[in-house]
Amino acid sequence: MTPVPCQSLSAPVPGRRVCRPLRGGSTVGRAGVVALGAAIGCAEPFTVDRHTLGPPRLAALGVHEGVARAAVWSGTGSHTQAPELSWTLDGEDLGEGFDVPVEGPGTLGVTVRTADGTELQGAVSVGEWVELGVVRQSVTRPADPSLEVRRQTTAPQPLPGSADMAAMVRLTTRRADDRAASARWMLGRSDWSVLELDARSADVLPADVTFDDGAVASVVEGEGGIGPVLALSVDGDGHNGWRWIDVAFSVRETLLDVQGRLLPIGPEVAAEAVLTAELGTLSHVVATLERDPTAASGIGLALVDVEAGSGASWADDLTDFPSPDCAPAGEPFPLWAVTEGRCPVDLVAGARVVLELR
Repeated sequence: MTPVPCQSLSAPVPGRRVCRPLRGGSTVGRAGVVALGAAIGCAEPFTVDRHTLGPPRLAALGVHEGVARAAVWSGTGSHTQAPELSWTLDGEDLGEGFDVPVEGPGTLGVTVRTADGTELQGAVSVGEWVELGVVRQSVTRPADPSLEVRRQTTAPQPLPGSADMAAMVRLTTRRADDRAASARWMLGRSDWSVLELDARSADVLPADVTFDDGAVASVVEGEGGIGPVLALSVDGDGHNGWRWIDVAFSVRETLLDVQGRLLPIGPEVAAEAVLTAELGTLSHVVATLERDPTAASGIGLALVDVEAGSGASWADDLTDFPSPDCAPAGEPFPLWAVTEGRCPVDLVAGARVVLELR
């Protein structure tokens, strides 16, 4: 898939940003999922680095479990109002909303209207979704964050929670298939940097690194905290997928890893069985979602009254604690639904839900 530059369409309309490829290019290739901004530069053309999530943008687009799905980034990590999604297949109206089935091959298009009036558009060839995992490791941060030096920085250590400010977090994608693929990375912190290492890996640094003609020009230290990252894996043949994952630096609280997102917990909000559980021994928890007044998480939510799941499977608890109506039915609550706008924060705040940890 060849990156394609974009230009804005028509006369400027307040709050409206729409992109199309410049003449001679196409947003539609063989890839079944496209990072519209990382791969083709269509969100915030020419103003946002492709590694930065930045202002509201359409970050990725594809078909997940038979329905159309768009990764709509709000600019903050959560939405106050669900964006409006209008879908087409080969130019014909397909439906609106978050549960629009997509049958057969073709060109899937979407128009997104966000709460502030921003309009975004994208199109992609329908392809097969591939489940994607991301491994998080801690690596000593070199004084020189150039690619050559970082490639020599080895011996990464497992990282279940927060890293030290003197470290960098190495992220590596793991696909459910064995096809060769490349990863694209977008970061939700403007004072940090995500720098590619190879086709599957990247390093997140708690510093703003700038380059001049390929060489490191400056490194400005950022602040600690939690930041969201979108990892997208594309293989050029339509077998693609994406995953949201958090990275944390200098966070003192205990962090619960829920589907790759890092949520602060402590004895005041979590049961002892959760706080003392060995890594990997818990399959799911039951918790109440609350707004995050401190913005400590990368998702705009906090967990309270966190308890270990009562059964060996999350299905044992789902009957008592079904997911809110905005979420996919019959499964634990997916945190990506909050980040992508399917479940606005105000709609799920106060809900007691089952959360699968893996």
